[in-house]
Amino acid sequence: MIPHEFAFCLRCGGATTTKLEGAKGCPKCRNHRFSYDVVVPLGTYGGELREAILRMKRVHAEGLSENMGRLYALYRATDLAKFQPELAVPVPMHWTRRMARGTNSATVLAKQLARTMLLPLNPHLLVRCRKTLPQADLPPGRRFENVRGAFRVKAGYDIEGKRVVLVDDVLTTGATCGEAAKVLKQAGAKKVLVAVLARAEGPQSR
Repeated sequence: MIPHEFAFCLRCGGATTTKLEGAKGCPKCRNHRFSYDVVVPLGTYGGELREAILRMKRVHAEGLSENMGRLYALYRATDLAKFQPELAVPVPMHWTRRMARGTNSATVLAKQLARTMLLPLNPHLLVRCRKTLPQADLPPGRRFENVRGAFRVKAGYDIEGKRVVLVDDVLTTGATCGEAAKVLKQAGAKKVLVAVLARAEGPQSR
C-alpha cells in the first residue's frame, strides 16, 4: 500500500475505505475503549513495511530506523499536526533489552518526527520499569496482562495538560500503547496521539 493512498480510522488506526474517518471511530472499533485518543499509522503491517520493521529490530539498524522516521514524517506529520501535539515521547524498552540491541527504534523514529514537526522530544519521560515478555511471542489475549504496570512517568517531569505524541513501530492489539497512554494520562497528559509505522490487523496480529 502506497502511504498517500492508505485510508485509516483515526481512532484505532485500522484500514478503512475513507481516509481520516471521524474520531468516533470505524465499525471495527466503535464499541471499544482506548486510553489513547488518536492513532496515525503509516500503513498496514505487511509486505515491504513489515520487512523494514523486522529489520529495524536487529542490532545496528539505526540507519534504517532514521530513514523510516523520515518517511513517516513526510507522509503523516500533517495528519498529526491537526491535533496540535506539544511533546513527542517514544515507547521505551527495558534497559536490559536496549543494552542487548544497542538502540530503541521507537526513540529513533520519535527523534525524526520531533525534528520535522519542531516538537520537544523527551526520550526519558516514560520508563519501562518491568521487564516484560516480547509481545510478538504472546497470543493477543495475554498481551494486556503482560504490559500491565510495566510503565511509569519519571519523577520531575511535568506534562499536565499536554498533548503527547506516543511513538512506536507497530500497533497490534493496542496493549502496549494503551498501557503507556494510561500512565501518561494519569500523569496529567490531556491527549495521547499514537504515531506508528504500521497497524497490524487480522492474521498479521497473530
